[in-house]
Amino acid sequence: MAMAETGESRASVAEKKAKDLPLGDPPFREIIQGNFLYADKTEYIHRLTEGPKLLFLSRPRRFGKTLLIDTLEELFLGNRELFEGLWIDTRGGYAFERYPVLRFNMAYAEIYVPNDLSVKIKRDLNRAAEAMNVKISGNSYDDMLQELLEGLARQHGVGTVILIDEYDAPVTRHIADRKLSLGNRAILHDFYAAIKKFRSFVRFALVTGITRFAMTSLDSGPNSFTDISLMPEFAGVCGFSVSDLDSLFSGRFEETLRKLKQNGEIHQNADETELKAKILDWYDGYNWLGDEHVLNPYSILNFFNAKTFDEFWTSSGQPSHLTALVRKKPLKFFQPKLDSYTTRQIGKSELGKLAPVPVLFHSGYLTIDRQVLKEVSRKGQKINVKAFTFTTPNMEVDLNYQTSFFKLAFDLDDDDFDGFADQFPNALLKEDSKETARLLHDLLAAVTYFQKESSEKRFHSMLHMAFLASGLEILSEVPTGDGRSDMVVLLDDKVRVVIELKYLRVDGDSDKDDDARAAKELVTALDEAENQILIEDYIAPHRAAGCHVICLALAIRGKDEVAARFFDPEKTERPKDSWYSPAGFRWRTPNPDAERIPLLRFMDACPSLTSLYKFLFPYGLSLSIKILNFLSTLA
Repeated sequence: MAMAETGESRASVAEKKAKDLPLGDPPFREIIQGNFLYADKTEYIHRLTEGPKLLFLSRPRRFGKTLLIDTLEELFLGNRELFEGLWIDTRGGYAFERYPVLRFNMAYAEIYVPNDLSVKIKRDLNRAAEAMNVKISGNSYDDMLQELLEGLARQHGVGTVILIDEYDAPVTRHIADRKLSLGNRAILHDFYAAIKKFRSFVRFALVTGITRFAMTSLDSGPNSFTDISLMPEFAGVCGFSVSDLDSLFSGRFEETLRKLKQNGEIHQNADETELKAKILDWYDGYNWLGDEHVLNPYSILNFFNAKTFDEFWTSSGQPSHLTALVRKKPLKFFQPKLDSYTTRQIGKSELGKLAPVPVLFHSGYLTIDRQVLKEVSRKGQKINVKAFTFTTPNMEVDLNYQTSFFKLAFDLDDDDFDGFADQFPNALLKEDSKETARLLHDLLAAVTYFQKESSEKRFHSMLHMAFLASGLEILSEVPTGDGRSDMVVLLDDKVRVVIELKYLRVDGDSDKDDDARAAKELVTALDEAENQILIEDYIAPHRAAGCHVICLALAIRGKDEVAARFFDPEKTERPKDSWYSPAGFRWRTPNPDAERIPLLRFMDACPSLTSLYKFLFPYGLSLSIKILNFLSTLA
């Protein structure tokens, strides 16, 4: 009655009665004893305890792996009071026996040499033995684990539970240092092999992590850990399901909907059904082959806390191994081939040969689209095996994927890229050579991480990614009847920009300061790019498709100077070139009455020379043009 008299809405009352959002990753005990919301995963946990005793689970970061470890620890310690009212207590018939529990978190800091990891693991074993009143004297993993597990079996009369979180961190956090990552993997191999060796003293063991490629001895040998990562019966063990969204968050829908309407993020007539659909578009879509897709738990909790749609999970950082791999081969991670991959291909990559799709899948940037059959060769025979195709899971990842990986690959700040992304498409549409040159120069100048070996191919790849990250649809190496255009940007269904790029290497600083030489080289490079677009007829297939074609010649000299030239292939007047250097804008103003360049005019009159050019082209565009220009002067 008092609430009604104050004029508070039913939604406000409901939110006050609702459980708090468990932000900040509180442990299971704190969630249950506090007033925190909890998605009951104990039916999955009951299945875990009744299956094989050695298990492995991979899930992306911030998906609840540590909470799962917390829950299992409390369960095996027999703390029944924490599970009152949950599935395992009311319907599971679980006995809540008490077991000794060894818990490890492998996310050790300050590992500089492999021996650091070995010291820390042995330190944890000694501390566990001391806390459990077991004396151990050995110094190898085999001896230490054997003494510890046998001692605990004598004390308690039951097997020990072993829980390992972030098992792969010592490998993935140092993946850029191949020697250290391989050394750490060898140490983990010995430690996990020792667990398998003394499995008779183990009641249950679960190892969790992000990746599968660091599994080492987990999935080899006679007593391998069972990988449950893609088993349908465990697909929802981490994260929220659609039914969780209904049961746990429905009391927050009304107030969230009101706030979204207030902010203009959803239309004023939207109802709770439309809100739910939009939440699913943004944060659902993760598929580990269960009946239901899984919603990203980190994003869902932060969404209902902030009451706004945002890129919560994608903006919270990337795994360190992903950062290192993207910088090493940016284009492969930026546009991975999402063809079918077998289960073996997903998990068996070697450290030095990591394929982008498995890494992106384990990291949460891709998810399984569908299951297919793939034909493979085994011992000379063709057989069909289970395989998967992949896709991005939801709108949050779609919005962030290309932009975040471009910034990550080249170590760009948000301000460095956002201005380019906002303005560059408009500069293309307006055919503004000066603005195009300036924007590209500023982008290249902002790059703090770049491969040492500069080449046209590397700049081509970088620009391809920059255009895509700007929201432009782009094709690279587009074949025509006579060649391949470097890039084609689709501004809309009927407007396309055909781009040819030339890169000029600068050896030493002296050449950079020679403005006259720079101007001459840039103009020559633009001439070559324009000639190539026209002579190779890169425009034809787009005109045949009924598109308006914008032609753009680009030249990059060193890393400081960018030149741009838009031109109309139907006009004989030479265009105006614009380029940008550290000293500021410079541009060449040609004679407005000048005709089309002599080479092209001569080739129009002598079509046979086109064949000669195509014969000479493989020996170098510059040489070909020089020879043909010489012939045109003789004529």
